[in-house]
Amino acid sequence: MRGRGDRLPWTYTEESYKEYTRTTWNATAESYVRMLRLFEPYGFDLVNLLSPRVRERVLDLATGPGEPAMSIARMVGADGEVVGIDLSENMVAVASRIAAERRISNARFEVMDAEHLAFPDGTFDAVTSRFGFQIFTNPEAVAREVHRVLKPGGRIAVSVWSTADKATALQILMGPMMEHAEPDERGYLPSPYELGGPGELVRFLEGAGFHEAQEVRRTHTLHYRDPGEYFEMMLDGTPLGHSLREEEPAVQEQILAKARGNLKAWTTRSGIDVPCECVIATARA
Repeated sequence: MRGRGDRLPWTYTEESYKEYTRTTWNATAESYVRMLRLFEPYGFDLVNLLSPRVRERVLDLATGPGEPAMSIARMVGADGEVVGIDLSENMVAVASRIAAERRISNARFEVMDAEHLAFPDGTFDAVTSRFGFQIFTNPEAVAREVHRVLKPGGRIAVSVWSTADKATALQILMGPMMEHAEPDERGYLPSPYELGGPGELVRFLEGAGFHEAQEVRRTHTLHYRDPGEYFEMMLDGTPLGHSLREEEPAVQEQILAKARGNLKAWTTRSGIDVPCECVIATARA
C-alpha cells in the first residue's frame, strides 16, 4: 500500500504482489494464530456447507495455521486425508506443529503456490478455502487449478469477505487506510472486498468451469476485549500492520485516530462487538 506521501510511482505486478504476500504473511504467522478464535464461526459455516465425508481426500487452500483443514481431518476419519497448502513457509510450519500437538495424523501441510498445484488431475473429492481467494494474486488461475485437481462431480466451498459496508470489522481500519492509498499507474488498487459483491463469487466459479454454484451470506459478531486488542490483532496478526508502517508517521496517526473513532460505535459493556459478513459459495466440478 502506497500513500499520497510517496513521491515515486508504483506498478502492480503479479510477481511482486505474490512476494509481498508471502513475506508479510511469514512475518505475521505466529501472531495470526490468536485470530483463529474470531474466524471459528465462519469455519463452521464453511465446513457445514462442504459436508466432508468419511474416507474423502480434501484440499485446503491458503490454510494458514491449519484451519479448517484440521477440523475437516477429524470428519474424514483415519482413512481420509486432508492436505493444507499455503504460500507462506512460516504458516505451514505453524500448521504442522499444531497438527502434531493435536495428534492429527491424517492432515499434512505443504508450501505451495495455489496457482500451480502439484497434484495429478482428479486427486481430491473436495476443496475448500477460508478467506483465501481475496489474497490470491491470480484467483482465476487458482480456480482453474482447483477444477483440474477435483474429481468429476467434486465439491468446492470457499468463503470471502463481503462488501465494505457489510464487513464492518475490517472496514473500521481499512476505510481510513484506503483514504490514504493510491492506485497504481493503471488505476488498480488491491482491496480485501474483491469477489464479495452480490453474485460475484458464483459468477467467478462458473467462469472457471464449475456448475451448480450457490451463494449464501453469514454474519457473525467479532468480540474484542478493548481497542488495544482490536489493533493488536489487525496490525500484528495480518499484513495490514506492514502496510500501515509504509505511511508517513503523521498519516499513520490520522488513520489510527479515525479507526479509534469508528470503534466507538461498537463499544459495549463487555468490550467491542463488531458484526462482519462473509460470502460462502459452493459448486461442483
